[in-house]
Amino acid sequence: MIKYSFLSLIFLLCLSCSKSKVTPDSVTPPVVVTPPIVRTSGPSSGNFNSDRKYNLNLIYFVPKDIEAIPDHEKRLSELLLWTQNWFKAQMGNAGYANKTFGLFTNETKTRVRIITIYGKKSSTGYPYEGGSTAVMDEVDAYFAENPSYKTSDHNLVILPLYGKKSDGVTPTGGPFYGIGKTCFALDYPEMDIRNLGKTDEIGKRFSVWFGGLVHELGHGINLPHNCQKVSENTNPFKGMALMWAGNGTIGISPTFLTDADCAVLNVNQIFNTDTKEYYGNSTGTITSINATYNSAKQAIVLSGKYASSLPVNSIIYYNDPNVNNEGIGANRDYNAVTWESKTIGNDAFYIEMPISEFTYKDNATPYELRVKLVQNNGNVISTNYSYKFVDGIPVLNFTSKVELSKIGWTIKSFSSEEATGEPAPNGKANVLIDNDINTYWHSKWQNGASNYPHQIIIDLGANKTAEGVSLVQRSGLNRSIKDFEILISDDNITFTPLLNTALLNENGRQNFNFASTKVFRYLKFIAKNGFDGTQFAALAEIGLY
Repeated sequence: MIKYSFLSLIFLLCLSCSKSKVTPDSVTPPVVVTPPIVRTSGPSSGNFNSDRKYNLNLIYFVPKDIEAIPDHEKRLSELLLWTQNWFKAQMGNAGYANKTFGLFTNETKTRVRIITIYGKKSSTGYPYEGGSTAVMDEVDAYFAENPSYKTSDHNLVILPLYGKKSDGVTPTGGPFYGIGKTCFALDYPEMDIRNLGKTDEIGKRFSVWFGGLVHELGHGINLPHNCQKVSENTNPFKGMALMWAGNGTIGISPTFLTDADCAVLNVNQIFNTDTKEYYGNSTGTITSINATYNSAKQAIVLSGKYASSLPVNSIIYYNDPNVNNEGIGANRDYNAVTWESKTIGNDAFYIEMPISEFTYKDNATPYELRVKLVQNNGNVISTNYSYKFVDGIPVLNFTSKVELSKIGWTIKSFSSEEATGEPAPNGKANVLIDNDINTYWHSKWQNGASNYPHQIIIDLGANKTAEGVSLVQRSGLNRSIKDFEILISDDNITFTPLLNTALLNENGRQNFNFASTKVFRYLKFIAKNGFDGTQFAALAEIGLY
């Protein structure tokens, strides 16, 4: 038996009943768990309606490490409603009454529906260069999950500023440009309609960023760059073309849409209240053109015929000067001076373009003329030609030849074609004689590429009489051919050389006269090299006249 002494028992009882002395410093503070901020993508709260099926998709895209700018829905709503009315006024001035782009608005028409999408990445994942793809991947994913909020093919995506430059005032941010039918712009605290028209530093900064938004919106609704005519530059009701440098003048000095711009917008999906389908497949081309300089009128006079699978609402003409070898085409066409005309009947056009409206008329500045068919489904199809000024007078050598019919023509043989790698019907040799300059043959590049020289023999079906050959480079000049030969034959055995010369690296039909009229059945075309130095070749069309 174990025995405990009394004193020992008392000691144990005291020990077990004693309390620790607690000091304030020893208290462990409670752990406060802050719940994560949940940012949910979605449209503006409230009821919004529109009078049409197709509307501008307005998206506010916020990277993971960036906060939305305060009052952005109010500020951007006021700016977009102002812009909507500005486009309406410009369209009215061009003869298209009450036409502008659609927006979802609230009942009082003081707010527009903005879809806020919170990005999955930090701002570094959406840089200026290349960031548009990452943004649109998430925008497209949102619309795939919420298809009712995508009401057209046109998107305006606005991102809050990421920071400021070293001056402490100039915003920096993500993508700010147009790609296809989507455009990007930037929001910052001073993006406020109260700054419209101000000429102080805040007003000037606002003009650049808001003007940039409207300019890029132009790209997102199908407008390329172009500039005002000489006389429009001093017209107090016109001034600066939006799609030239109007991003720096809108709201401060006269800024306008050119007639060519308005013709494109007239058939734009979100400028119309009908419910038909827009931007579907269609074809169109200029089948013949007559180009002369009328010295009495001091004007370039164009007339011609076109073929189109859809009705054509307007013909527009872009004269794009290659100033100081800057190049031509997208982002090099700011200084393209433009005209617009309506169709004559269902297949003809006519326009006079006074050379007094051209800024550049020196011998060193070649031009590309783009004649565009504006189809009623919103498509715009271009046929391109080249010309130049000599001593202030335009030299126009692209008047159409009367080409031989290609009925009965076949491809007898070819050294190479890309049968599957190009979008159908492109790639195959037979599209060289399909009378469509928008299709193209391409040398083989899949499963073992073919090298220069590339050759194609055309059987005309019977002996034909011709004075020359016409060739058209692939549109856009991708894989364009430089040096080539033309040979002819009666029997597809013995060939006689006729031409050994070079194409220009230009769009449009190029004519090459034979030394004399020839009669033959077989035409051999040999491509010897290309402008890009690779082994690949492409060509749109071969014809005879």
